[in-house]
Amino acid sequence: MRLTGMTNTTDNPNPLILLDIDGVINDLNALSGLDRDWGIDQVYSHGHMVHIPDYMGWLIRQLTDIAEVHWCTTWRHRANDEIAEHLGIEQLPVVDDGTRSRFVDWKAAAAHDLAEAAIKAGRRVLWIEDFYGRLPIDEMPKGVEFVDTAAHDEMVLEIDMLPDWLLQLFNSTPAR
Repeated sequence: MRLTGMTNTTDNPNPLILLDIDGVINDLNALSGLDRDWGIDQVYSHGHMVHIPDYMGWLIRQLTDIAEVHWCTTWRHRANDEIAEHLGIEQLPVVDDGTRSRFVDWKAAAAHDLAEAAIKAGRRVLWIEDFYGRLPIDEMPKGVEFVDTAAHDEMVLEIDMLPDWLLQLFNSTPAR
């Protein structure tokens, strides 16, 4: 496992959030042509067109304001380029197993120790991913919570998917 830019999990009282891009920030239904009730910004990054809802910058900035957020995505360090810039956030630490695998099967093993350290320190851990109903419960430490953005075919993070305990920490409400 290789965690780059990792912060000291035991000294940080804030929640830990593991954050994916495709199917979370990148609206895969908009990408496939589905009309949405929100605006979509098309951002070109590393040879791919990313479809980012107009509310996503505000939402991700809220998360980075109240939590220790790590990218846990097949984009890996590339997430810190045009995508992070478009969202209006600083570069985030990246969960990385050191391979170049484009599959998602490496993520739980690579994030396990980070999540375990946070839980042992009394912190909440939330993983936001398009799991398609296959939560890695047996692969992660007990206590990790999951938001499955593909559970009902949404294919993008919407604010009402987040747990109440996290929303109570937000500093503002979305401007639409």
